[in-house]
Amino acid sequence: MQKTFPPEFNALMAQYRDTCAGLGHDHEHSRRLWLLIECTAPAWFKDEMRQAAKDMGLLPMPRMCNDQGEPLFSSADLAAHFGVPVGEVEASIERLIEDRKALGLPVDGIRRAGPGNLNALQ
Repeated sequence: MQKTFPPEFNALMAQYRDTCAGLGHDHEHSRRLWLLIECTAPAWFKDEMRQAAKDMGLLPMPRMCNDQGEPLFSSADLAAHFGVPVGEVEASIERLIEDRKALGLPVDGIRRAGPGNLNALQ
C-alpha cells in the first residue's frame, strides 16, 4: 500500500507549521488547525500516530473500558500521568469540545461515561 496524504492535509499541515511558528502550539488558531488536520488525515496515518503515542508512553495504561470494549481514561489517571491537577485536565477537555464545536466537528468521540458505562479491564 502506498502511503500518501490528500492535498488538503498537506495544505493544512503547512498552515499549521506557519501558524505555530508565529503564534505557538497552544494558540487557539493552532489548536483548531490541528483538529482540522486530524479530520483530513488518512486512516493509516492516524493508526501510526496512535501506535507511536502508545510506544512513547504518551497515554496512561487504560484501567477501564466502555460496554463496547473501547479503552477509557479517567481525568484522574490522565492528571497523574501528566503531573497536572485534575482541574487542568478537565479544562483541557472542555476547551477541546468547544474548539471542535466552533469548527462544526463532531464531539461524540469525546466520551464522558457515567458509572454504569464503565467496566474494569482485566
